Amino acid sequence: MTKTRYALVGTGHRAEMYVDAITDTYRDIAELVALCDPNTARAAYYVERITAAGAPAPSVWGPDDLEKLIRDERIDRVIICSRDDTHAELIVRSLEAGVDVMVEKPLTIDAGSAARIEDAVERTGRNVVVTFNYRYSPRNSALREVIRSGRIGKVTSIDFSWMLDTKHGADYFRRWHRDKRNAGGLLVHKSSH
Repeated sequence: MTKTRYALVGTGHRAEMYVDAITDTYRDIAELVALCDPNTARAAYYVERITAAGAPAPSVWGPDDLEKLIRDERIDRVIICSRDDTHAELIVRSLEAGVDVMVEKPLTIDAGSAARIEDAVERTGRNVVVTFNYRYSPRNSALREVIRSGRIGKVTSIDFSWMLDTKHGADYFRRWHRDKRNAGGLLVHKSSH
């Protein structure tokens, strides 16, 4: 069986779940062959994590070489976990290089960028899948099952409020998310869930 060849663009914290899934649960059908990030220390951390899991070391590339990475490493699918404001450019470049894309939410930060992605999908015939890491947390999956089962009756209205506590919320506003130019604002970044 031929394995799907993945490249991971963006090696921050969010990359961990993809690295672990490919090197463990899906190792029989997938392989992570390349990492792409301007921060070589973060990329080196994941190279070490990947090899510690018994997988071959992926090559490491900078973002300027994305198309060369895709071509030289014969990539089937790119996973994008970079800063939100970089998603549109990286998605379009990947699609135009001939591969499908998985992108961590949000798709992008504004309507103009979303239109660029939509145009690239139409031009290339390639696919883009937006992943929502929080959507599948055990708590949320259990709640979905309770609602689906009808145990609480027919749900006709939902009120959802998201409170950023002093741990996660404080951390959120110390990182790149705090600047609307990077994340499109809290509404875009959190409401996409």
